[in-house]
Amino acid sequence: MSDQRPTPDQPSRRQRLKPFEYLAFAGGVGVFIGLVILLAVRDVVLALVFGGIGFIATLLLTATMMLAIKPKGRSSADLDKREGFEP
Repeated sequence: MSDQRPTPDQPSRRQRLKPFEYLAFAGGVGVFIGLVILLAVRDVVLALVFGGIGFIATLLLTATMMLAIKPKGRSSADLDKREGFEP
């Protein structure tokens, strides 16, 4: 049985799936907004437009917040070492 731990130059599974989490969250918000508009006005094109706008806006806001937030108790140098980034 092989233990597949990530080497320092390979990202961990959690790091590889982080972009998918952001896209899934933004997609969920976009679908929700699209469904609300579809049920309110019964216009498919308008629902698709608002769902797309909701997806893009959520994705941009989430990405911007993740860039602005630093985890508690960790310096940027420590983050660079642990996250696999090279200075």
